[in-house]
Amino acid sequence: MARIGFRKAKYNLHDGDKLKALDAEIVPNFEKVVDEKFAPNRANAELYANDSLAESDTSFIDGTLDITIADDEDKFVSTVLGNNITEDGEVTQNVDDIAPEMAYGHIIPKVYNGVHKYKVEFFPRIKFTTITSDNKTKGSSVEFSTSSLSAKVMRLEKDFNGLKAGDWEKHQTFDDLQSAEEYLDELLTPVV
Repeated sequence: MARIGFRKAKYNLHDGDKLKALDAEIVPNFEKVVDEKFAPNRANAELYANDSLAESDTSFIDGTLDITIADDEDKFVSTVLGNNITEDGEVTQNVDDIAPEMAYGHIIPKVYNGVHKYKVEFFPRIKFTTITSDNKTKGSSVEFSTSSLSAKVMRLEKDFNGLKAGDWEKHQTFDDLQSAEEYLDELLTPVV
């Protein structure tokens, strides 16, 4: 199936052995995502015996998730990076800042043979590490620039929010957007 867009990126912070309680049962949106790239890091171990490959391991180690955002709004970015923000909006980054772990997911619209589908992709444990941006002077025409957030994708070290230790990604494809969004919201809601 061909991917034809990107919708409904959402997240929720970790809170002990489950996800954080939601305000008014609304899963927070990851606003205005321009694009996203995920690169898994896998083991590459091989054992040879009798002059041939006897065993190999390509298990998941971790991954890098890069998300380009249209707006690097201070309250949101300081939350995901663990920076201090005052009531009047001043952000301070400190060497001792610790970004919170969170769960993250999105919906990818797809089409195959003229039929639309909606794939939910979900990472139960990520941690943002950096934000970068490209800035230029305004010339004779307006040119938009964006910021990018980079996160480490990790496997769960213990059972968490109804998922098993070792889980690092879940996905499922739906026939309609509403079903996909309900599934994503369920994955990002704390298990009671």
